[in-house]
Amino acid sequence: MSIVTNNLKVREVINQVVKDPKYKSVSTVQLISITQIGLFLLTWTLFLGGIYFASRGVSLWIVYPFLIFGIYTSFTTLHDATHRAVSSNKYLNDFIGTVSGNILFPSISTTVYRYFHLTHHRYVGDKDLDPDEAMVRIPTKYYPFGYFALFFQEYFTFQWFFKRVWSRTPVKMRVLVTCSIIVNLIFTIAMLSSPYWYEFLIWYLIPTRIGSGVTTYLFAYLPHPEGVHWNSHPFQATYNISGNKNMLKALWGQDSHAIHHFLPHVPWYKYHKAWDLANGVFREQYIPKRSVFSKPDVNFKNRILSSGVIDNGDKVLNAKLTAILDVAKDTKSFIFEPIGKDEFPAFTSGSHININLPSGKIRSYSLVNPSYEKNKYQIAVKLERNGKGGSKELHENIVEGSELIISTPKNNFLLYEDVQKYILIAGGIGITPFISMAHKLIELDKHFEFHICAKEETEIPFRYELQNWTFAPNTEIHLDKNGKSSIDLSKVLATPNDNTLVYICGPTGFNKWVKKTATDQGWKTDQIKEELFVIDTLEMLTPKPFEIVLNKSGKTLNVDKEESIVDVLLMNNIKVEYTCLQGTCGTCITKVIEGSIDHRDAVLSEEEKMVGNKMCLCVSRAKQGKIVLDL
Repeated sequence: MSIVTNNLKVREVINQVVKDPKYKSVSTVQLISITQIGLFLLTWTLFLGGIYFASRGVSLWIVYPFLIFGIYTSFTTLHDATHRAVSSNKYLNDFIGTVSGNILFPSISTTVYRYFHLTHHRYVGDKDLDPDEAMVRIPTKYYPFGYFALFFQEYFTFQWFFKRVWSRTPVKMRVLVTCSIIVNLIFTIAMLSSPYWYEFLIWYLIPTRIGSGVTTYLFAYLPHPEGVHWNSHPFQATYNISGNKNMLKALWGQDSHAIHHFLPHVPWYKYHKAWDLANGVFREQYIPKRSVFSKPDVNFKNRILSSGVIDNGDKVLNAKLTAILDVAKDTKSFIFEPIGKDEFPAFTSGSHININLPSGKIRSYSLVNPSYEKNKYQIAVKLERNGKGGSKELHENIVEGSELIISTPKNNFLLYEDVQKYILIAGGIGITPFISMAHKLIELDKHFEFHICAKEETEIPFRYELQNWTFAPNTEIHLDKNGKSSIDLSKVLATPNDNTLVYICGPTGFNKWVKKTATDQGWKTDQIKEELFVIDTLEMLTPKPFEIVLNKSGKTLNVDKEESIVDVLLMNNIKVEYTCLQGTCGTCITKVIEGSIDHRDAVLSEEEKMVGNKMCLCVSRAKQGKIVLDL
């Protein structure tokens, strides 16, 4: 299964990235990319040019570096083509990838390599299922002589294929891979038996062996720690590479290999831009580094596992309630501090925490205090007399000095900090996340408007503080008149601007009204951010077996708890388009005719998930029973 399925922290981070307004420009693949075509042409220029100059008698000491670099470079185009990151046209994409890949391995196709490479993405670190793991382990055991094995990586790949995963491989793929191997062997034997055997050996076979070794070192061995499983420790399962600036440029993006595993469909030349998404959230995670030339770190896995840096997003904290404040009619604010020597993790504006109440109920509340405050979490809770009892228990049964278990802060309502202006529109208790955001915007010296809508003034939390906080001049209060909000949305949202974001938080009906008005006024959907607790432990279901029914054929297939729908479809020789296996690109979105969906992707909007008529086959599942797909 994809890591997005299992790891709460990764799901949170990827959701923040995908919802960044700049994500679309970073992840979009063009029909014709000048950069990708340029790299493709560079590859063939170096390759054919090297052979030409060798044939003209130029010393191999001069020719080989160019020839080998061209062979090594050919892999990047094939590599990106497996994720359809070369061209938006799938036929052109696969054609370019195949033509480029045949320099390195004659008879390889993008389709065949896609199977190997996306299997690697699923099972990084698994010695049985990851086709690259053998190439990560060998140099470690036999350093430095083991590096010579990298020049013959096909041996380990095909050994893995025929001995370990043959029974798991779709019949069609077995045929394609077997034919590819046979054609390659026939080609090699024929050339070595021909009158041109010497030229073939010197100008092609030896350089490709060296180029293959360099490629395997830089793409497989160097970026992956031995034995660290992606599903278990996603942020630690890949290295970022450090070294000489010019040398890193020659890695064609692989110095940021971790980004490729989080966002596989992003083209290699945009990896550096992906690091900046969601306020640089990837940089805040503990992703290890190593230099281009470094000895194997045989103790890396044990050291990482014992270091306490692993974050699966499900940690809990012991907190003491140190103060309860009346901040509005039927609204109280609760201040928590850590117990003993423990410290609270830092949080970002827009975050919320889950509170485990003595009754067993778990409730989520936004943090209202400034994110620069240390070891203090503050929430505000409105008493919902007709609710499910969580707010009532907090208001009536929890007293100062109470000790409660809370979650680490989670953020599904991130304040994206790279635009010029913000419009914050709150309805009722929806003001809570915006208070923390307003403090942050003042800190960042950003221009913003803070609109607060309420039935009456006594219902506005922190109304006295709102008059004295530094963002008071940015704040405007709109009280109801004749049962309707007095805010003039057509005026507030009158001038859509690419450098402005609209944030909304309030009751469902209020949010829909504001969003509809915004879109009617010309605002883009990715400029409108809404508070929804959708990626949370409360909705994290344990994967269970279920059935998929293919409506067009009537066929019923079983999906095990350790399988994805894509896995099962491929094993049954049913064609399905897929690219990232992370729920971030949308390639595998399919119409659902019947069934309850456990959405685990980051692509579909919350409205689309609530409608429940389509799903991402790579990560999403059935909540129970079966799913009927339009396939």
